[in-house]
Amino acid sequence: MKKIIFIFLILSFQTNAQITFGVKVSGLAFHPKKGANESCYRWKVDKKGRFVGFVGVTLTSAYYFNDYVGLKLSQTFMPFDCAGQFSSVTHFGLNLTDRIVGWKNDKHRGSASVGPLLYLRKGWLQLNDCPQEPDFINSTQNQKWQYKFVWYGGQMQYDYYYRTNQAVSVNFFPGHPYVYSFGVGETFRIE
Repeated sequence: MKKIIFIFLILSFQTNAQITFGVKVSGLAFHPKKGANESCYRWKVDKKGRFVGFVGVTLTSAYYFNDYVGLKLSQTFMPFDCAGQFSSVTHFGLNLTDRIVGWKNDKHRGSASVGPLLYLRKGWLQLNDCPQEPDFINSTQNQKWQYKFVWYGGQMQYDYYYRTNQAVSVNFFPGHPYVYSFGVGETFRIE
């Protein structure tokens, strides 16, 4: 652990740090494999329930030590998830930029973060048409909340900077192998 902290300290002194903030809106999820919950999806786009609509807003914040590496925090709120209930996804991870592979275009920026995530959902236990999933842990306070912690969560982001510090942003959230979703919005950079 001391080596990792030392590496981050060295990286932070090599260039000026940057901070970005973003707001994204999402509304379509893809479920690649047949699951037990298709019967409870409210906004099915196809008959099999692989494409499902939802309402979500994601707030992101990233701190870049240099042009190559940083830390990212993402918080997604879904007032209407695939089952029509409230859900929340929190992700914190190591964020790697496209500069690592030599892409040096200032208008186009790419990044990917890897780290743990916490998925919280409310009201799924009260749905009669939804079978219980063993991956979720029921809260002990009441039977309304369930949560799931995953060590290997992540996201990918593409930014098109149409101004020096302002970009149109597209996020891809791979919840492999259960769900994939996209978000579109705005990113602001503070240097």
